[in-house]
Amino acid sequence: MGHGKENGMSTLEKTIDLLNGLPENQIETIYSFVQFLSSQQTKGMPGDKKKLDDILENIVGAIPDTGKTLEEYREERVRERYEAAN
Repeated sequence: MGHGKENGMSTLEKTIDLLNGLPENQIETIYSFVQFLSSQQTKGMPGDKKKLDDILENIVGAIPDTGKTLEEYREERVRERYEAAN
């Protein structure tokens, strides 16, 4: 029963292979998502659904590469939210 290298790879190894092909801004978004999941594991309670939705939206909706950092995107989002609330 010879398994090729592909079958012997852990999910983590396969994920790292995929991440290597992504642009930096998408990796930052995925990192935020993984951090969120990790924090939920340690709390052991249901997470902030809104925050999770935002993160998923960022991952699924491709962020246009305008040269902005993730931090600049966050600031823009926060400003848009406050303006919409007023």
